[in-house]
Amino acid sequence: RNDVLLQTVATILLRSFLFGLAFLLLWFLLYVIAPGWMFEMSVRWFNIGKRDFDLINYFGIGFVKISILLFLFFPYLAIRTMSRKKERKRST
Repeated sequence: RNDVLLQTVATILLRSFLFGLAFLLLWFLLYVIAPGWMFEMSVRWFNIGKRDFDLINYFGIGFVKISILLFLFFPYLAIRTMSRKKERKRST
């Protein structure tokens, strides 16, 4: 029962990690391909300069990347490692 729960949590973490990577890739591509459009959209809502816009995007992309690794990918790896050790222990 606990094994099924751990496998379910691992699957959810992996899918969340992949969605996070997709979001990160989309953000990066928009920033590289259409920075002017992104800046104009941001200026409509917030009173920021180009330098602030660049800093927000640079640090935002870095923060999201570290967050998805720390909170989604590493726990997934820990659960998978633990599950494999349990499987090896059962087979011996």
